[in-house]
Amino acid sequence: MRCLQKNANSPVYTHSFDEAVGLTRVGRFHYLLMLISGLCFMAVMAETMGIGMIMPLVKCELEASQAEQGLLASAGFFGIGLSSHMVGFLADTAGRVRTLRYSLTLAATATIISAFSVNTWMLIVFRFLNGFFISGCQACVFSLVGEFHSNKTRVRYVTLLAIFLPLALVFLPALGLVILPLQFDIVIFGMRFTSWRLFFLINTTLSFLGLAGLCTLPETPKYMLVHGNHDAALNTLRSIYSKNTGDKPENFPVKSIILETGGADLANIHGVSDAFKMIWSQTMPLFYRQRCLKTFNLSLSLFVVYGISQGLFMWFPTILNELIAKNGQGLKVCDVIGSMELTITEANANDCSGSIDNFMFQVLMMIGGVFMLIFVIFAYTIDIVGKVNLLIIWLVICCVCAAIIHWLSEFTAAIVALTLLMSLGNCGGIIGTLSIEFYPTEINAMGMCFAMMIGRLGSVAGGNLIGLFLFKYCDIVFWAIVGIIAMLIALATVLPEKKREKK
Repeated sequence: MRCLQKNANSPVYTHSFDEAVGLTRVGRFHYLLMLISGLCFMAVMAETMGIGMIMPLVKCELEASQAEQGLLASAGFFGIGLSSHMVGFLADTAGRVRTLRYSLTLAATATIISAFSVNTWMLIVFRFLNGFFISGCQACVFSLVGEFHSNKTRVRYVTLLAIFLPLALVFLPALGLVILPLQFDIVIFGMRFTSWRLFFLINTTLSFLGLAGLCTLPETPKYMLVHGNHDAALNTLRSIYSKNTGDKPENFPVKSIILETGGADLANIHGVSDAFKMIWSQTMPLFYRQRCLKTFNLSLSLFVVYGISQGLFMWFPTILNELIAKNGQGLKVCDVIGSMELTITEANANDCSGSIDNFMFQVLMMIGGVFMLIFVIFAYTIDIVGKVNLLIIWLVICCVCAAIIHWLSEFTAAIVALTLLMSLGNCGGIIGTLSIEFYPTEINAMGMCFAMMIGRLGSVAGGNLIGLFLFKYCDIVFWAIVGIIAMLIALATVLPEKKREKK
């Protein structure tokens, strides 16, 4: 849309925001934006998944019980689920970049303190706080990247952003292979400082790199425009144009942008009552009649894909070791899994040998590499195939893998099927892209964070429920997964592709 407005001196061309941001072109600024946002995204995965890699060492040094280990493994996800809604509100009112800066700073601080935990409960509390604060990076980066792109390039670059999640699965085990086998016994503040504590401290590197990058980024011009800061938004677009093209900022062809309004502002809060009213006003639009069913669909889809993928991924290294041990015996996958219950609950409960399973780390790196390849395929086919079509295709692949697992006895085929089934979590990136396009700017971060909050609650539920039933009722669990994915396929057919709210 382009309007011709006349004033007393000369005609002024007024562009829509999508036209204006498209004229900045894609270049150096956007590549740097992708790197910075990717580091923030990697920090989320590193902080939430890192605890699983050091659990054997923590269990022995802090003498954690089985119940405490379960709390420790899920504390970060509980924190993310509890704070996501509030973080979405802050991102829509205080700004995407500002919220991300505070999020990373507080999360890294919680990690540093947790590295000096003197008992299990101190570690549980600060891992919960880390998840509580790191949730800002969980969904805000989608809005951050999306609002610097036009409709023409947004989908591809938001999808490419998700590549950094499996990249973290390569970074984490690689770091573990280097750090965790180290044998040293240093006393700091009267406390033994061992390898898993050093692992925690080095793990914050991603957060600090992301924070340093965020300090160089401006607020998104679309957020500025929605909050009535036309001149600031235009100046930001001019700067982006100059960085991408090497041309002078004043040569940016856009002189005026259609002003968008409707965003809430923290400056309007003068007490607790105002804060709750504003949170309510930001939340309720998600459930307006024209959005309610779509919000439910997006949230439920994320709950399921993260629940299944996270639940299986948590137990995959253990299952893999058992499959290797019984390879060649002609046993089907569920026969092997069903025989593991006593081994998991009793034999390894008191294992404090201090040895590190390097093979597990190598397998995690391999899975991370496979998932990265899948995301690249997503990014370069999503515009051709369509978001919903690509989502349905991948859901069908995962559904078939869950079904054929019942009859697989060959080792390689079983590993491939399980890996592809766990890649169901990669569909969360496509669903996130659909969410970005569906919610208008003034509630975009709130909508994303709400959906991600439900998704991370799915991670907590899946991690506990699948572990509880998989080893006793393997066949039933995988048939249930087939049925649930089939339900997702039906829901995917009515997901809100290419629908955008108009004021």
